[in-house]
Amino acid sequence: MGYKKIESLSNVDIAIYILYMLGGWHERIHTEDIALKCFEIAPSKFSWTKYPKYPDLASVYFALGDAKKPKYGSLVKGERESKREIHRIGGWSLTPKGIEWIEKNKSRIEESIGRNIAVYDRLPSDRKLKELFESKAYKKFLLERDQTNISYPEFVESLICTVNTAKEILRERLDLYLLISKEKKISDVKDYIFFCQTKFREFLE
Repeated sequence: MGYKKIESLSNVDIAIYILYMLGGWHERIHTEDIALKCFEIAPSKFSWTKYPKYPDLASVYFALGDAKKPKYGSLVKGERESKREIHRIGGWSLTPKGIEWIEKNKSRIEESIGRNIAVYDRLPSDRKLKELFESKAYKKFLLERDQTNISYPEFVESLICTVNTAKEILRERLDLYLLISKEKKISDVKDYIFFCQTKFREFLE
């Protein structure tokens, strides 16, 4: 498996890569799922010291906690499931900066790992895109671009939300679509998100 090559990778490298491969660019992933895959790829880095046949959650917490810090680039967002915040469900996902980091480092990491792990399920993101594409607001935007005149109810409906949806959830939904647009390289979706963030700033801040 290329032990020396894997050892050259940092825990942050591996944890972010696994988060990406498990679908962390479009949804939150449970810490235990990340820990299990990290252990499968690099058991020497993600196992207990006395009982090395078991995955070590602490190693993953520390790696993702570092990746979340500004000095590491704010590559992920999330928290431990046991310490989840209000309106949060715990778990971890990549930020837009994290997606950019993956694009630059994915080949380097996979070369060191020496093999591919199971590809994650893309169906959830495909369903979300289908819902967006069918919305009235998005169809208007494709025709009129920056001159689009959409209402707030039309905007939230395009995100599968309502006018009563909390702004925190709306912001997270916009971030989700932005991540999907970056991963799938769909510039129209990215442009729509930026347009909505500007047009409805007063409702989102």
